[in-house]
Amino acid sequence: MEDIIAIRIEFEDQPTRHVLTWGRIQDPVDPAPVERLVAEHMASRGRVTSCTVCMTLQEAAHTPYFYEALFAMAQKPIPCGDDYEAWRSRMVEAMRSGKELWDCGVPGSDTPSPD
Repeated sequence: MEDIIAIRIEFEDQPTRHVLTWGRIQDPVDPAPVERLVAEHMASRGRVTSCTVCMTLQEAAHTPYFYEALFAMAQKPIPCGDDYEAWRSRMVEAMRSGKELWDCGVPGSDTPSPD
């Protein structure tokens, strides 16, 4: 299942973070477009050295706000059939503007994420 994906972001001078977002929105196979999009938005926190789609959501489950992000996303059903393309277009635009990128926080920190 790749409707929701986790992305690992490594920084030169900040702790590693994870973001949850919608999967297969920019491209049905290639993860590079969503990785670039997330890296561009996370660059405001520091120099991004790596931004990679995780193989599973479990890789981000240890972060402080993982379950809150997952629950919030699960509340937004993905439509099927004729309504899917309009939804996908809205999500592409939202993600480009920095929305629909759920920052899971820094492991070991109880400080809320600024997003």
